[in-house]
Amino acid sequence: MPDNQSNEDDTAQAPADLAGQVRDITVSGLPPGYDYKATRHADVILKEAFPNRFHDLRRALEQFNPTLDELRRGGGGRTVFVKRFDESLATQLEQDTRIWGKQKISIEKAIGFEGNLTPVSKVRSHEIDMFGLGSLEQPLPGIAVEMEWNNKDPFFDRDLINFQALHHEGAIAVGVVVTRGRGLQDLISGVIQSKDGGFKYGGSTTHWDKLIPRVNLGGGGECPLLLIGILPERIQGIELAERVRAKLDEAETLRASWRDTFASWEEAKPIYEEMRREAFGLMPPVGSE
Repeated sequence: MPDNQSNEDDTAQAPADLAGQVRDITVSGLPPGYDYKATRHADVILKEAFPNRFHDLRRALEQFNPTLDELRRGGGGRTVFVKRFDESLATQLEQDTRIWGKQKISIEKAIGFEGNLTPVSKVRSHEIDMFGLGSLEQPLPGIAVEMEWNNKDPFFDRDLINFQALHHEGAIAVGVVVTRGRGLQDLISGVIQSKDGGFKYGGSTTHWDKLIPRVNLGGGGECPLLLIGILPERIQGIELAERVRAKLDEAETLRASWRDTFASWEEAKPIYEEMRREAFGLMPPVGSE
């Protein structure tokens, strides 16, 4: 095979490096316990162009330490620790003035000659859970922050579409999405039980592996995005969930290799089921202890 043909094949197989692709951040100063990714240099824009908002977000992330018991009780909507996160932003002031809060941003357009404009459209966005003013002197563009803890995963589409529209109109400079990171999702999915006999934090809810593919496929448009995944080390008391996961993994290892020890699955199954019962017995559904 000619060398030039080999080079052409290598080039054809290389993935495209698109402008909106999710990348590692390049700035420092954000607290540990999170997975950070960005598109379109969102991290640099936030830190360099909006240093006060960067500082606000850093402090809110430093203070975010939910407990395992809160995760076990929590569900969809604005759980108690998500509200605390919002409040940790809302209480940060600039020159004794409130900078962060829930906002509903409206965009109006008109057409006509000078002094004789006729409204042609009005686009009203949904509420931004936490919107930070760019500055007191120049509120727009600002910074939009959404924490998607345990909603249905189409909520990511809503946020990304909204960020795209608001950035296009100059209302926001950076969109921030905070959600469960991959390590946390892998740990608590199938581990934390609900009262109805199922499990919290299923695969079709908002978490890292539902967010990243959406962004890589163009979600958010040209809006710079800072993506933040919450890792297990941010959760106080997470060690109990780790113990349950370890015992469940032991049970699955037995299930995968039962032929090495037992003559039949019927012989191995009771032991497998007992191992799972012991695991879930360490952390039963809240309210059933």
